[in-house]
Amino acid sequence: MPKNRKNGVDIIDLNRKKSLMRSNELDKIALEDMKHKSKVRIGFSEFSKQLYDNTKNKILEELNATEKDWNNHKWQLKNRISDVDEISKYANLTTEEYDNIKKVSEKYRFAITPYYFSLIDFNDPICPIRLQSFPNIKEFEESGELDPMKEEQSNPAGKITRRYPNKLIINVTNACPMYCRHCQRRRLIGNYDRNTSKKDIDESIEFIEKTPTIREVLVTGGDALLLPNNKLEYIFNKLSQINHVEIIRVGTRTLATLPFRIDDELAVLLRKYKVNISTQFNHACEITPEAVRAIDILTDHGILVRNQMVLLHNINDDKYCIQKTNEELQKYRVIPYYLFHPKDIKGTKHFQVDISKGLDIMKHLEGRTSGMCKPTYVYNSPLGLGKVPLVPMENIEHDENGYEFTTWENKTVRKR
Repeated sequence: MPKNRKNGVDIIDLNRKKSLMRSNELDKIALEDMKHKSKVRIGFSEFSKQLYDNTKNKILEELNATEKDWNNHKWQLKNRISDVDEISKYANLTTEEYDNIKKVSEKYRFAITPYYFSLIDFNDPICPIRLQSFPNIKEFEESGELDPMKEEQSNPAGKITRRYPNKLIINVTNACPMYCRHCQRRRLIGNYDRNTSKKDIDESIEFIEKTPTIREVLVTGGDALLLPNNKLEYIFNKLSQINHVEIIRVGTRTLATLPFRIDDELAVLLRKYKVNISTQFNHACEITPEAVRAIDILTDHGILVRNQMVLLHNINDDKYCIQKTNEELQKYRVIPYYLFHPKDIKGTKHFQVDISKGLDIMKHLEGRTSGMCKPTYVYNSPLGLGKVPLVPMENIEHDENGYEFTTWENKTVRKR
């Protein structure tokens, strides 16, 4: 009997039939996922484009500005929306909404770039952009801490935060293009923007120079890319001269909130000092043509861009939203790096999510999307004790007979 036949049955034909049956099973799963993912708003949709153009044109007309102004990051910063009356020029707020924003902003400052403001769907009370940028009356909830990570107690010199053996942070500014309502450092926002003094920068660099165990430095804030290029180069140049510093990273949300800050001049500077970028996109609707233009400038210059998303209630605590957002990031050459469980920051309780929800999301991603689209879900331990990876554990059991695994389809396999 030929090798490709068994008991009169064509083995190749049988295998093809089994393969097609399996392919059809997988199609059903993929189509169900696609149906749900299609409901997630993305920044490239026609709907998002119309929202953006409509609000953008209103702002340009109100400020008597041009397209050239709009694409200038300095103009965007100068014209940030930071008062409830400014919001009212472009959005129909109810009296209650107006009063609530006014009350909260008297305690917690807010500012939104015209660009990011133009991404808001004002007809959606839980628009992800709106929830991240508008003051909310729930911020008066007193639970939580201003500094749960005890950064103020992890500051050995200058403006350093050190929580790990071989890496640390330099906080170079308290300024951001847009003050996220879930910000982990909202205690530093204060009433005005201020950059870290040269004295504190130099003291920080001197500490790093005298500490040979430090191999990686994260330059952040605030948003580090709000510093002008000459000040960034001063910091990068000083750090690059320290032999034991192997990696320089910058923490920035400008790609999502002020993409016009990213240009070839900045990219050349970052490439010169081999600086990596850590950014934060929390929802697919933030990944717009303008944001992708900024991403392309960086990646085309060979700069590594990784995303650190925060899991936030009513913004992205949905498995299909997380899946779609990370797939959009992968499509545009951004590596999904972390999914942060929200920190217990005072005034941000309304963004809190139960850990079980995050674990369910991570379990959903397994097998349903590329490994390149799966971030590490982490919990930041209080008191500055560091990140703890959170992984669904019910998929593995061990006894004297070996290991039993549960696959992404809840099928059981054993390894002895």
